[in-house]
Order: sequence, then C-alpha cells, then structure tokens
Amino acid sequence: MDLFVTIAGWAGALGLLFAFVASSLDKLDNLGTPYHLINGICSSLLIVNATANGAYPFIVINTFWTMMSAYAIGKNLLAEKNSV
Repeated sequence: MDLFVTIAGWAGALGLLFAFVASSLDKLDNLGTPYHLINGICSSLLIVNATANGAYPFIVINTFWTMMSAYAIGKNLLAEKNSV
C-alpha cells in the first residue's frame, strides 16, 4: 500500500506540473477539457497521498481543485453539446 500511495503522490505532482508548464508555454489551453482532465486526475491522486499521510490542508486544496476541474469539464462538454 505504501508503494501505491507514493506512486500516486508522484504521479499527481508531476502531472500537475506538466499541465502548468504546458499551459504556460501555450502548448495546452488552460480552458480546455484536456487541461482540466489532467488537473482533476492528478489532484485526485494527490488526495490519495495526502489522506494516507494525514496532510489535511492538502486534502482540502486538492478536493477543491478536483471539484473545479469537474465543473470546468462539465461546462466544456455542455458548451460543445449546445454548439452542435
């Protein structure tokens, strides 16, 4: 279990950094679904790691981050549906 928690933490952290750098370099649209999908998945992985380590502030911020990503994905999907 410790290995899974460690891998989840590293994968989440590296994924968020990837999304941030790609967005900053204009390689990934920070309003697009792929960006929010990466953020949602990676922040969920960080919640797993933070929960296992009792890091409550990180649980709160990553829960918020996950919820905002889910909201943005839903908003983008509705916009695509309405534009067709």
